[in-house]
Amino acid sequence: MIREARLRDLLPAGSPSRLEASGVIAADGRYLVVCDNLRAVAVIDADLNRMAANALHTTGPGPGNGYEDIARDPVTGHLFLLIESAERDGGHQARVEEYDESFQLVAAGWLEYPLPRPNKGVEGLEFVRRDDGVYLLGLHETGGLLVFRPGRRNWRHVATVDLPAGLPLADFAGLSLAGNRLALLSQESAAVWAGELAPDKWAATGPGRVRRFPRGYCTVEGVCWLGPESMVVVSDRAKRDSQPARCREKEESLHVLDLDDLTG
Repeated sequence: MIREARLRDLLPAGSPSRLEASGVIAADGRYLVVCDNLRAVAVIDADLNRMAANALHTTGPGPGNGYEDIARDPVTGHLFLLIESAERDGGHQARVEEYDESFQLVAAGWLEYPLPRPNKGVEGLEFVRRDDGVYLLGLHETGGLLVFRPGRRNWRHVATVDLPAGLPLADFAGLSLAGNRLALLSQESAAVWAGELAPDKWAATGPGRVRRFPRGYCTVEGVCWLGPESMVVVSDRAKRDSQPARCREKEESLHVLDLDDLTG
């Protein structure tokens, strides 16, 4: 790892001590982190030593206890915060809230894709601009990488990305797209797949490569590209009843890493 730190050590005094990190983006020299147990966005200076610039911005009331991932439109600066699953018309769908740069709510809508049950939802989110408009990519925990276009109120499912067959990932937990560089994160496999997305269709262009995290990185959940061979990752809280004690060493943390330091 290039650098890493516990989230609680980066935020001001009085911030919640439990920070179940689930998503991260990098923008304007800062990391923006969301947690699935908080309706808030943590803003952390990319120089992890400059503590005075860090803050936790709470959002208003809404469905869900927190956010599963975060995405950003680089043109407007608007943020898109993902609620993994919420009840709708007797079933469940993911929901996205859009905020401006002052963390004021702009809009909210459903990702129109049925989910089998509340805890099997959309785990990752990415904002995409193409010549024919804007899209959201939603990473379903078991159903693949889904493509959504804005409708009148909600986001319509219009395609599913064609990924390489037989990816050796036990689950999907995080997503990042920078240009054509695509990263899919797996918590259960403690691994990240890095590949490329075609610029003119919804398909990966090759097999890509899987790299595995060192022992102890059991709860990786959010990811964002920083450069062609570097990324920032955040870790959730370890499960006390089902994961070994060593998993707690890297939990609820932010990690800046070089892909060459991972195995695979």
